[in-house]
Amino acid sequence: MRNLFPYEHQIRLLAGIILLGLASSSNDWILLTAGIGLIYTGASGYCPLFQVLGINAQRARNNYHLSLIPAHNPEPIYLFNRHGDLVFRNAAAKNILVNLRSMDDLHEVEDHTDFNAEHGLELLSFHDKGSHYLLNFDPIPGTELIAAYGFDATKLLKTREDIIESQKELIFRMGEIGETRNLQAGNHVKSVAEYSEQLALLSGLRLEDIELMKMASPLHDIGKVAIPDSILLKPGKLNEDEWEIMKTHASIGYELLRHSDRPVMRVAAIIAAQHHEKWDGSGYPNGLAGREIHIYGRITALADVFEALGSERVYKKAWPLEKILDYLEQEKGKHFDPDLVDLFRQNLPLFLNIREQNQVPTMRLVG
Repeated sequence: MRNLFPYEHQIRLLAGIILLGLASSSNDWILLTAGIGLIYTGASGYCPLFQVLGINAQRARNNYHLSLIPAHNPEPIYLFNRHGDLVFRNAAAKNILVNLRSMDDLHEVEDHTDFNAEHGLELLSFHDKGSHYLLNFDPIPGTELIAAYGFDATKLLKTREDIIESQKELIFRMGEIGETRNLQAGNHVKSVAEYSEQLALLSGLRLEDIELMKMASPLHDIGKVAIPDSILLKPGKLNEDEWEIMKTHASIGYELLRHSDRPVMRVAAIIAAQHHEKWDGSGYPNGLAGREIHIYGRITALADVFEALGSERVYKKAWPLEKILDYLEQEKGKHFDPDLVDLFRQNLPLFLNIREQNQVPTMRLVG
């Protein structure tokens, strides 16, 4: 094992040669012995005295560890032994997690962890000094060491958040396109999205599914962009032919959205296609019944009708709350999923609060 560094063994070789020259001219056995010793240690890179005294040991270990990781890495890198103890950190990691001594310490500072069930800890996310870092854990082949490669993801995560918010706003604005042609539609898409979110929460859907549904909900009527104004804005009742044209907006919306690979667009396609299906199978466009209708479609159907009945349109006045509730009860098990109607009725104040916050004209009890 070498415990001398290149410049040190080169100096020893040069000094040993000089001492041998001096010893040959003076017949000094001390110079001869010293010269041979310097040449030996310089050539082998190993000094027994340094080994005994521990000189260069820490530096040798650091150089060994540095040889295992990418050179001049600007991101923090930590090396842990098989017991989880920290044995080395590179220069970039010197001022990050300064109190880190073992892997166990990471769990005290984490902001979020993502564990791989099959391979153990693979990714750790944490905040330090206002920045957000990701640590990726990889065993180093041929050793018992585990490297934690850090990455400052602060800007990346901020960009990702900005993209998500931009997507939400774009989807919302796209949804408004289908409604702005109806000059009295008001906050329809926003209200339906929030009613749907609340009903999905009450239904026990996963949070990620609820978020997707809320994002996608504003596109439920996007197919109306293809419906002529003469039909969409007609103040009176539609005749049979006009109604058949109006019903095509569900299929049109589905066709507009179904080709995307984005999860939110796939959810939007389902909602657009199924929010006019009915529990008893009498809806359109495909006559689905019961649980053949996706939960997204069943939820949006109830949210859409509740909002529409309580709002004024060119073809009708807003219904009072009591009449709306009677209608929902009458259509339970016909138009609407009966379980969803029960959840809605049991938690009515939550939905009325959403309506009030969105400044939809106030509904009133009659009688």
